[in-house]
This record gives sequence, C-alpha cells and structure tokens, in this order.
Amino acid sequence: MTCDPWIEAISARVDGEAPTIDDRLLDAHLISCTSCRAYADNVHRLRRASVDVAVPMADLSTRVVKAAKLTDRGSVWWVLRLGLGVVAVQVMVLSAPALFLGHSSGSDAHAARHLGSFAVAYAIGLLVVALRPAKARGILPLAAALAGCLAITAVIDVIEGHVPAVTEIHHVPEVIGLVLVWMIAIPQRLPRSARRRALPTLRAVRDDEAAGERRSS
Repeated sequence: MTCDPWIEAISARVDGEAPTIDDRLLDAHLISCTSCRAYADNVHRLRRASVDVAVPMADLSTRVVKAAKLTDRGSVWWVLRLGLGVVAVQVMVLSAPALFLGHSSGSDAHAARHLGSFAVAYAIGLLVVALRPAKARGILPLAAALAGCLAITAVIDVIEGHVPAVTEIHHVPEVIGLVLVWMIAIPQRLPRSARRRALPTLRAVRDDEAAGERRSS
C-alpha cells in the first residue's frame, strides 16, 4: 500500500480542508510511518515560513484625500474658478426675486418660485465646481442642457413677440457659466517645461539584481 492517500490527508489537514481520512487513523499512521511523519513536519514548517503577521501600516487615507483636494484646486486656472464663482452669485441674486417674491415676467407666482428654486440650485452647483473643479464633468451636461434650452426658448419668444430681446439679457450668466464649466472640465495640457522633461521609465531586473539593490538601500 502506498502512502498517497495519507499524504493527501496530511495536505487536507494543513490546508483546513475536509478530512479524507479519519484524524485518529491519520495520527496512528504518522506514528508508524517515518516517511509520512517527515512529510507532515516539512509541510508544517513551510506553512509557518510562508505565513507571517502583516506589518502594521500607517493610515494615509486622510493625507491622500487632503493631497487630492489640493491637487484638484490647483489643476485649473484660478481665474476660471473665480469667474465661475461670480457667475454663480449673479445667478443666485437674479433668481432671488422669483424664489422669495414670486416675481417673474410672463408667469404666475407659483411657477416663478419653482423656476427660482431650480436656478438657485444650479447656482449652488456652480459654486461647488468653483471650489472643487473635479466636479465640473458631473455638472457639465446639466449646464449645457440649461443654457441650450434657455437659448432656444429665448429665440422663439423674441421671434414670436412674447418678450422684447432686452429682457433676455438676464440669461447671459447661464451661458457664461456653461463656458466656464466646460473650460474647467476639459483636460489641462502639461506646461512645456513639464513636457520637455524626460518621463520616468521602468526596466525589467533579475531577482539577484533586485536583491542586491535592496541590500544596498
């Protein structure tokens, strides 16, 4: 009889799998079989050598989040962010009468307050983008839809004579906001000085070279 079934049972015990042979029979066999006992000792020794307590690592999440925020704020021109903040304040101020007083040309008080609420929410979104430029891509579709719908309806109303063209000037901040959000959302090109610098490269090393570099460091 070969020891293959016993070796398989030893491996299953070490790996925590379901036993293929009763533990009492396996222990009795290990007492009488030198080869299987040596195999079991070797397997346990290798398992202890391969499994070790993980080295505790410092929690860098707060530092990484802070660095990401600083990088985000410095990734675009501050002039664009300042301009977007000004536009957001303008939209909020122009929408305040409709929101709180229900004043809006060509609509009743209830509809005016609804439009004012949407405009104020849009202005808050612009302020968020001014503070966190990474949010620009998320609000860009909303800004494009709003500016496009306002432009189309304004042209239709002016052509049909419902409102004079001069009254549609108060929609200009929404269009400017769209342009600024788009400029913030587009990928920024690297400056020429950064493009001239050689990018870091990786090279394949042999195991003995890597061990030598670790010892020297």
